[in-house]
Amino acid sequence: MNRRQPREAAWVEAAEAISRIERGKRIFVGSGCAEPQHLVKALIQDADRFRDNEIVHLLTLGIAPYADARYQRSFRHNAFFIGPNVRKSVARGESDYTPIFLSEIPELFRSGHSPIHAALIQVSPPEPDGTVTLGISVDIVREAVLHADIVIAQVNARMPRTRGPHASLPLDQIDFLVGCDEPLCVLPPGEPDAISTRIGQRVARLIKDGDTLQLGIGAIPNAILKELSDKNDLGIHTEMFSDGFIELYRNGNITNARKGFHDGVSLTSFVIGSRALYDLMDDNEEVHFYPSDYVNDPFNIAQNRNMVSVNSAIEVDLTGQVCADSMGSNFFSGIGGQVDFVRGARRSPGGRSIIALPSTAKGGAVSRIVPSLREGAGVVTSRGDVEYVVTEYGMAYLHGMTVRERSVALAQIAHPDFREGLLDALKRRHYVYLDQQLPKNDDGPLKKYIPVKKEFGDREVYFRDLKPSDERFIKSFFYSHSEETIHQRYYRKLTEMPHEMAQRAVLVDYEKDLAMAGFDSDKPFASIVCVGRYFADKKGGQAAVAIVVKESYRTRGIATFLMGKLVEAADARGIATLRAFALVRNHAMIDLLGRFGFEQVESDGDLLTFARRGPATP
Repeated sequence: MNRRQPREAAWVEAAEAISRIERGKRIFVGSGCAEPQHLVKALIQDADRFRDNEIVHLLTLGIAPYADARYQRSFRHNAFFIGPNVRKSVARGESDYTPIFLSEIPELFRSGHSPIHAALIQVSPPEPDGTVTLGISVDIVREAVLHADIVIAQVNARMPRTRGPHASLPLDQIDFLVGCDEPLCVLPPGEPDAISTRIGQRVARLIKDGDTLQLGIGAIPNAILKELSDKNDLGIHTEMFSDGFIELYRNGNITNARKGFHDGVSLTSFVIGSRALYDLMDDNEEVHFYPSDYVNDPFNIAQNRNMVSVNSAIEVDLTGQVCADSMGSNFFSGIGGQVDFVRGARRSPGGRSIIALPSTAKGGAVSRIVPSLREGAGVVTSRGDVEYVVTEYGMAYLHGMTVRERSVALAQIAHPDFREGLLDALKRRHYVYLDQQLPKNDDGPLKKYIPVKKEFGDREVYFRDLKPSDERFIKSFFYSHSEETIHQRYYRKLTEMPHEMAQRAVLVDYEKDLAMAGFDSDKPFASIVCVGRYFADKKGGQAAVAIVVKESYRTRGIATFLMGKLVEAADARGIATLRAFALVRNHAMIDLLGRFGFEQVESDGDLLTFARRGPATP
């Protein structure tokens, strides 16, 4: 409840307003790019008058002179999220860090746990109705204002007027107005590099028409957003709005029409970016600003349909634990809203939660997929919360997976230079089979021939590559076959598929071999309904083709489609001879091979051998 009484705001100089702040009290500084730098400078100019004052804020992108060692007697900074301007001070032990979910910070002020004496904020110029807006940062600012003893507002004509029921503030909630028109802090977007682009492309495959998005700021979020120009009716419910959204907004990709929660408007709590982004926010009724305890409330997030949360990490261990706020024991950033959105998205109908990070750091010298988090590293998101992890090398789905399955999947998306070491660590811990293998090249050029999805009559089949973490799925596919199908595919009677056999089936070197599996849905735990593959010999001049389709999916043209893809890939790779095998009574396979130019070349009892030389079409 607001404990401030209405009062008449006075226009004063910054120095006079700052002089009203008492010693030994807590001072709040406005967030992000809305930091009131003019007021911060005035605070420092009067530093000798202060003693033991604590300064608190979220990440700010402006100046932070109060964190300088020479002002230690006057100020002690306490970061709810560590930014570059205070990181060294925290590392030296001259500033503090409070790890806390972003959604829970406003309650610290409201409850009196962390009482605010003075709030230094920045606002847009007064409106005719006697209000100002908090501009590009509402987040935890509004609650700090409502519970501060003194509110000092820098009035800046360059601050956009933002909209939403919680973006405005009556003038009678402000004690002192200080006029100063200065440029707002900006963080212009950079062009995504090659690694970020590959990650963006992989994440974009998980985003569908009508999804509601939460993304942060940086190269990877921008790369993801660049890949969404073909998506329709996207919605926005995000703690932070960044430049990557601008083109999607202008091109009509964002409509907020299918969210199910605040339909028709984008929800955010603060904006960090360029001046162009701020101009887009100005008086924009389609973007509503709300406090962090509303936007980041997992229960509110979960009310959106198809909520997709994308967050970053510093490192992820092979069981799925995510460190996002420290490098070992050195605190680097903060918990922020990652867990809020991970849990909210997981509970949203159709929601997905994604952790996206490059596979390495320090120019490739350090793996970010690790056997164990570094000593002192904190777990921000637990292994039980994580759903998808994406690097430039692939995508690992962890939810509901065993330690063996998830650790193999994570090792597979690590940089190839580190996979052998990761696999050795897994074997020493007995997390995986002692004969567990990973392919030498799982990201070869043959993957480009694998389609995404295709309709076959009344069935839609979703395709992707086979990978080592698919043992469970390939076994289920095997056990779904009739005895006759098993005999036709393996040319002998089999009653089981042990690990050794299953591992061979999912261990594919996509530099020379191709294996495409079709699934009955696009869900990560979908069932395999077909597999088409070829295995090339060591020299790459010949390859053996095999296709199997689940009985209930036959007579729809799936086998013909798969064979066409395999032949196309083989021709493009310069494979001179394709070989295939079929039992005498497998008339459907024999007919299929004939339509693609295969001719019988050998006979061994009931088993026939076919070969195809040179391009042919059915």
